[in-house]
Amino acid sequence: MRKLRASFVAEIVYSLCLDISFRLPDDVRRCVKNALNIEESERGRSVLRLILENASLAGEKGVPICQDTGIFSVMLFIGRDTCIFGDLQSEISQAVRCATADGALRASIVIDPLGERRNTGDNTPSSVICLNHAMEGTYLGVMAKGGGSEMASAVRVLPPSSGMEGVIDFIRDVVIEKGPSACPPLFLGIGVGGSFDESARLAKMALMLPFDRDEAPPPFFLDALGAERNESSRQREREILKAVNLTGIGPGGFGGSVTCLGVRVLEAPCHIANLPVALCLNCHALRRKIVQI
Repeated sequence: MRKLRASFVAEIVYSLCLDISFRLPDDVRRCVKNALNIEESERGRSVLRLILENASLAGEKGVPICQDTGIFSVMLFIGRDTCIFGDLQSEISQAVRCATADGALRASIVIDPLGERRNTGDNTPSSVICLNHAMEGTYLGVMAKGGGSEMASAVRVLPPSSGMEGVIDFIRDVVIEKGPSACPPLFLGIGVGGSFDESARLAKMALMLPFDRDEAPPPFFLDALGAERNESSRQREREILKAVNLTGIGPGGFGGSVTCLGVRVLEAPCHIANLPVALCLNCHALRRKIVQI
């Protein structure tokens, strides 16, 4: 039996919160660089160069990549024969609280959302998801997602007869309506199947996958989610990417050929009468990281 202290997990959460706030992930940076070779608009290329410059300055100076430092989502993939001791929720909230203060991160969490909407002042309470998988090793992921991207995300439960065409229409319509204000070029995480809530979780988890290489996700990842991503999924990703880029929204919403930098699809079994589809849209600042602990 492997034992992990909640305080130990929280120490890593603290480091990851600061790391992803100040440093653009390598795969995201490579996607932006590759887009420079594809984008047809000079204004679009200018936006892409500014994105890279901003990311470099943030990393060098240790300041947030974006003024909207987002909501932190903590994802724990717990391996077999592993137990966590202590108050995990409390320890992680304290880690987020300290990272917010030490990193001069913007406090963005309000309570009583339909009433006073009082800001808690420290980005807590924290969102913590614990998932079990049947393999060795425990993994910890942290994502910081801004309000503009979150507002542009959506879930629909389509009839099965909608098929792939209906899925593409839904995604394209959401991107056309909300994408220009979500700081494009975009990354799209898409969950297909499961239930209403499971499709949304799959969509957010899809954003944790690498975007600069086309490969199968780690076995622990799919096992924990009860999901799959295969060659059919990858073909669907290419179809969605093409459809979204044909909208012409472009970098910064100024028009161009690169509206979307990458698409990842995770699929799961669903009810015979439903086709749940969730779109978790993220801006070019896709801030997330997974480490083994």
